[in-house]
Amino acid sequence: MTSKKSDILCSTIFLVFGSTMAYFSLGINKMIETDVGSGFVPRFIAICIMVVAAAKLILTLTGKPIAAATAKASNNDLLGGVGTVALMAAYVLSFESVGFLLSSIVYLFAQILLMSNRENRKPLMFAVISVVLPLVIGLLFVFVIKMPLPKGILGF
Repeated sequence: MTSKKSDILCSTIFLVFGSTMAYFSLGINKMIETDVGSGFVPRFIAICIMVVAAAKLILTLTGKPIAAATAKASNNDLLGGVGTVALMAAYVLSFESVGFLLSSIVYLFAQILLMSNRENRKPLMFAVISVVLPLVIGLLFVFVIKMPLPKGILGF
């Protein structure tokens, strides 16, 4: 399959995925009556997915063919793409039972490790980012937005 065909296929798949996600996010009930609501973030992410996929599709259809060297480099990224989808699926499946904090820490650390190469791999820095970011986001949700996140097995 040529790079152009795979870009068209991938863009189409993500357009369908984003549309499906947006449709299902409309059915999310609000846990707490606020202006933001529980469905805001999934809807926002779905819209972002659709915009990026549409932009990629337009650029692919209107752009010039990619050089062979770039196509070879993109083939090496298949593991990163498949790994990202697998990590996201595991994150979604563990979110309710394990809770936001623990599942987010594990997901972020694994995702950063997956996407880094050997030259820039710094596990200690990745661990700090993976702990601090979910803590800050969790505090923002609890104290600013006043929307509880799943506590999971740890109870916090």
